Amino acid sequence: MKRIFLIFTIIMIGTTAGYSVTTCVKTGTYVGILKKNVAGTSTDSNSTTKAWRVVYPYKTVTGTAACNDITGTTGVAKTNLYTNASDTGVNCWCKMGPTSTYNTTTGLTSYWVNLSAMADESTCASTCASSCATAMSSNQTFRSAVFEAVW
Repeated sequence: MKRIFLIFTIIMIGTTAGYSVTTCVKTGTYVGILKKNVAGTSTDSNSTTKAWRVVYPYKTVTGTAACNDITGTTGVAKTNLYTNASDTGVNCWCKMGPTSTYNTTTGLTSYWVNLSAMADESTCASTCASSCATAMSSNQTFRSAVFEAVW
């Protein structure tokens, strides 16, 4: 009963005017809160491995970027998208998850979320990972979409 009350209290504190500024997450290896309204303090990315990392004041989040020819709507997740960092195309997709580049095992994995269409395949290949990191750090709408796509 105390657990239910605590979860309810956390949800109520994080809710303002019908918009939740936090997402409570419980996976097999992580229990915590992702704060949608908190920007990252630093970012890093690797265009070769398509890995990205964002450091928030309360947690470090990592993920992978992918370029492909699958179109999507910016900030909308696809639950049935199967792609990987070695694919090619102009559409940049981002997902949270562990990466070998940053040696992380956060236990947080999201579905792929569309970021944008790049000018060409070369631009997508070289900037998608850094674009994902930047969007996760400074774009609250995009960050919220990825946090809400955790599975």
